[in-house]
Amino acid sequence: MANYDAVFGIDETALNEVIRSVYEATHDLLLTGSLPIALPALSVTRIDYDLATAPQVTLAPSAEVREWQRALLGEITGGDQAQAEQAATTASRASFELLVPRVDLTFHFTDGDPTRFDASLHAGLQMIVESGGVLTADLVTARIEIPGNPVLTQVVNRGVVPELTRLLEQTFLKPLRIPPLGLGTLQVAPPVVATGEGRLLATTALHPAQPDPAKLAGKWPPLFVAVRAPLLNRLLDNVAAAYPVSGDWRTQIRLLPVDVTVNAEYTARFSDFSLDVLPGENGRLRGTARIDVDLHLWAKPVGWSFDGTATAHPTVRVTASVNAANEVMLKLDMIESVTFAFDFKGVPAFLDNVIRIVVNTLAPVIAAATEGQVAKMPPQPITRIPDFRIPLDDATVVVTLPNLRVSTLTTPDGKTCLATTGQVTVRLEPFA
Repeated sequence: MANYDAVFGIDETALNEVIRSVYEATHDLLLTGSLPIALPALSVTRIDYDLATAPQVTLAPSAEVREWQRALLGEITGGDQAQAEQAATTASRASFELLVPRVDLTFHFTDGDPTRFDASLHAGLQMIVESGGVLTADLVTARIEIPGNPVLTQVVNRGVVPELTRLLEQTFLKPLRIPPLGLGTLQVAPPVVATGEGRLLATTALHPAQPDPAKLAGKWPPLFVAVRAPLLNRLLDNVAAAYPVSGDWRTQIRLLPVDVTVNAEYTARFSDFSLDVLPGENGRLRGTARIDVDLHLWAKPVGWSFDGTATAHPTVRVTASVNAANEVMLKLDMIESVTFAFDFKGVPAFLDNVIRIVVNTLAPVIAAATEGQVAKMPPQPITRIPDFRIPLDDATVVVTLPNLRVSTLTTPDGKTCLATTGQVTVRLEPFA
């Protein structure tokens, strides 16, 4: 079974819908233009271009990127083609292809009327991991085809493709910048990305483990971020360590012929959270934790004192939700069934009954203090789903995911995850 603790995914339909919305918002502003090109041999003075249809992606390893990698790696491997082919296949597993089915090209000549040609743009892209774990789409190859006209195809690929490449990078690739999962204080490995079966999946794992690619085949949501319970357990362990519970307590016991005042000081700490994502109860988790208590007891006027410990394994209830800032938050709601087991060293046998009376009275006090501390723990961010902003000359294109919801996801390889899913909206914000 593949090893990973969190996974991000998007399928072709969802990604193409984003691209189509960005295309509609930016077409008239960015995706048409004119390039002065001096080609005396062909009497060409200018080429007008118009990306007449929205780009479309195919989320599967790109043959063009693989060939580009193979040619590059062939030089590195000293001409070993089999080794280069295998390395290129591995290197291109995070690649995909982009097609603009129709690019209108109008050639202007020194003499005569302009001539329009229908063309198509083909690009190979590779997802790469930048510093800080940001995923970006790198445009590796790009070419234009004008059916039945190899001479003009060559001209266009030399003169127009660089400009169209710049447009693609400015408009459609910026929304593909995927920030790293902001998992609180946790350290996670750089993501591993794979494409295929019409989707892109990026996995990560808790440091120092290295993630495996997730299984591409099977049923996945169109657009989601999902985390497994081990990651949530580690997050709660880190958070709870900052909220120890300390207190003091006293009681009086009649030990003939005197009244004895028994004092206690205690510190309790939470650890070892072990949660289960509950199928069918979206956003709710249940499990156990460990509470360790250090105790010091002393009594007056008899003058005895003892150090001891106590442990409990309560039931915990946790809720995940999405706030107004699109942060996925984890809240430790309550602990239940707090039953302590005490252990004191060096207690004389004749004091066993006294100690039993003391701890039976003290245990509910410590339990109430730990339960009260849980109520004080603020919700903790698991991750944040950001907006993506594309600045234009007179406006900004904003790609956002409103109305996110938390649900339970069972992955095709059998992992139960806490998933955040939603649908993308694109809007144009004019400058004030």
